[in-house]
Amino acid sequence: MHDGKIAMIHEIKPGREFWTLPGGGVENGETLEDAAIREAYEETNLKIKIVRYLYKNEYAGGTQYCFLAEPLNEDEIKAGYDPEVGKAGQVIKEAEWKSIDEVKDDKMVSVVIKILTSEEKNKYKIFADKK
Repeated sequence: MHDGKIAMIHEIKPGREFWTLPGGGVENGETLEDAAIREAYEETNLKIKIVRYLYKNEYAGGTQYCFLAEPLNEDEIKAGYDPEVGKAGQVIKEAEWKSIDEVKDDKMVSVVIKILTSEEKNKYKIFADKK
């Protein structure tokens, strides 16, 4: 998160198209935090620091862990890649800083907003829960 915005990626898969938070699997010997940092860089070109753990969600595909993170660099956000699939199989088409107001109703973003403290909402200029 940064300045009222959240980094998201646009994925296009057969029969599905959606925006989501960057993420992916944990490699052998990697901590959850290390995996989040690596995946954010691979998918968005952003170097991040983890601020804190937010939540865990069990779903059909496994377990999802979500962290609050901030960018460390001023590098341009751009669509990255999934190194586990070849060039023809890439599903990440775009990466953008999305305004929280624009995506506040997204399933994952709405959970993140609910978990943030008042201080964090002020720090990241997130006022999506105010009418």
